Amino acid sequence: MSTRIPHASVWLVGCWLAVTATHGRMAIAQTPIPIATSTRTDAVSFDRDIMPIFRKKCLACHSSSEAYGDLVLESPAAMLKGGDAGPAIVPKQGAASLLLKLASHQAEPFMPPPGNDVAAPPMTSAELGLLKLWIDQGATSDSGSAAISPRDWRPLPPGINPIYAVAISPDGQYAACGRANQIFIYHVPTGQLITRLNDPAVQLRGDDSRPGVAHLDIVQSLAFNPDGDMLASGGFRTVKLWRRPRDVRTLNLAAAQSVTAVATSPSGEMIATALADNSIKLWNAADGQPLATLVGHEGPIHEVRFSHDGQRLYSASEDHSVRVWQTLDGQ
Repeated sequence: MSTRIPHASVWLVGCWLAVTATHGRMAIAQTPIPIATSTRTDAVSFDRDIMPIFRKKCLACHSSSEAYGDLVLESPAAMLKGGDAGPAIVPKQGAASLLLKLASHQAEPFMPPPGNDVAAPPMTSAELGLLKLWIDQGATSDSGSAAISPRDWRPLPPGINPIYAVAISPDGQYAACGRANQIFIYHVPTGQLITRLNDPAVQLRGDDSRPGVAHLDIVQSLAFNPDGDMLASGGFRTVKLWRRPRDVRTLNLAAAQSVTAVATSPSGEMIATALADNSIKLWNAADGQPLATLVGHEGPIHEVRFSHDGQRLYSASEDHSVRVWQTLDGQ
């Protein structure tokens, strides 16, 4: 025998079921994770025991490069400083520490949050017990003080030198190569190594004769800008911009008239100047001596530019023409 339920009652039943299901999910999510009692009698090491847990489950959201809630968990000092909600730890009081409460799901927001982008799982009971013991022991760094200095980083081992990124400058003169966490710049025509880019902000400990590093992690992408004077490098959550230093010199050219446009060859050996008499003069960049005079335009010249190999010069004029000149013979 069937029973007819009025529409209003059906709506109420559906609403009640939805609330029940929602509350059921909330109840499961809010269930605290048991904190195991550690039987260890030796001192817990922050670097050896705690940091590996943080790297897997916390630092994706709470590092110096990505600090949600302004909270960084990379050092005891950073945890004592805390974030928007105050200090993350209370030395010798693990149960009262906010970090342990959030990690064990005793308080919200849970750490790591459910459905986080990196799929970091919650801490296990054993990991929570180890974290609590470390805090109960004083939450010290391995040097014995909770107020530690920034971490020192070592170079990647010599055998770990994968090349994940290469870029060629638009003029074809330079090649950038990301090898491990270093960036090498080569001169393409000669194949010679020009330099290794170094970021002074990266703290490096080890062999002083080893060149500095560009990134803490492996360089995974490189790209030159259209002018070739800036290089972008990408590593783990970091993009750095490197600008090529300019060799600024004053060269007095005996032009004897106004210069309307100027260009330097890719090799830096030649300079082209467009003059007010509608001619173009080529100069030796080393000593400022004239090399050739190019004549042909019948109006003011507003742009001159060398080809990538420096063998041709392009000029644009108000006479509605663009001319191509051979720099070797001036024709």
